[in-house]
Amino acid sequence: MDKDSKFIWKHYIYPKIAACTQIICFCEHVKSDILKTFAFPKERIHVIYHGLRAYRDVKKEALPPHLGEFILAVGQAKRKNVLRLIEAFMLLPQDLQRRFKVVLTGTHNDLSVEERCYCQQDFVINLGYVSDGLLQTLYAHAHLLWWGSLAEGFGLPMVEAMQAQCVVLSSNVSCMPEILGDAGIYCDPYNVQDIAKQLEVALTHEALRQECVQKGLERVKYFNFEESMQKHLAIVEAMLEA
Repeated sequence: MDKDSKFIWKHYIYPKIAACTQIICFCEHVKSDILKTFAFPKERIHVIYHGLRAYRDVKKEALPPHLGEFILAVGQAKRKNVLRLIEAFMLLPQDLQRRFKVVLTGTHNDLSVEERCYCQQDFVINLGYVSDGLLQTLYAHAHLLWWGSLAEGFGLPMVEAMQAQCVVLSSNVSCMPEILGDAGIYCDPYNVQDIAKQLEVALTHEALRQECVQKGLERVKYFNFEESMQKHLAIVEAMLEA
């Protein structure tokens, strides 16, 4: 752990945890991490999954021109593992490299100058920050969502992609298997060869893709917005009554 991280843990994270009477987290994986790291009572840590927003008031925006067929990556922070995606893409058969683009959204504020330059390949289109309306359009048109993240607290884009019938290629670490279940395709996020292998499968194995779409539509039913809010309120009300 570097000096800045140690400072944050000592002066921010530990004092915040010590002041808590109840903790709400968004997956069992994070609950397990809290139990391993802090002497906090298990019965006062509550797992409540995020609920999927309906986007009733969000108008989908037109797809930007010249994207063609593309792989969507939501977020460019280092833990999102976009650099290995790009490296793996360059190992794909030439016909797939000619056929697809990699579309990036979000920012890359923790990447070095060299890493940012590496993201400027000819097959990469960087849209930066996008609105909710455009993001929904991108999900709907993407050939797959790259979610090969190294660590997450939940991974809402996986759920949003499943709702949009977009195939998800995910890492097999952190909370990703817990949230995605059997509705996606997995890879070792530290192994570029495996990423390339599973990427090719996710792009071309049509029967598997259709199976993932159907399982995804069932999987999203686990992430109900109203149920999530009610569980949050129940904990708050219990605290107020204590």
